[in-house]
Amino acid sequence: MEVTLTVLTALLAATLLIALIVALFLVLRTLQSVRHYIEKINFGVRAIEKETEMLGGVETLNGGLTALAGGLESVAAHFGNVDRNVGTVGNALLK
Repeated sequence: MEVTLTVLTALLAATLLIALIVALFLVLRTLQSVRHYIEKINFGVRAIEKETEMLGGVETLNGGLTALAGGLESVAAHFGNVDRNVGTVGNALLK
């Protein structure tokens, strides 16, 4: 009877070990699949980072363009004054 119980215990332990190994291989396959998708995402993020690294100076450029816009508004006002003065002089010359 003891031999039968020992053999049965060994068989159950072997079955448990085989089930554990199969479960671990299934987990490994799932993790490898997830790893594949994470590598694709990582590749895409690196590509986006590489493509947008040149945009670092945009804030400086925006500041310069804002200052330029203010200067151009001043130039437009001066041209408006010149146009008005030339119109006045032109009318005076035609009389």
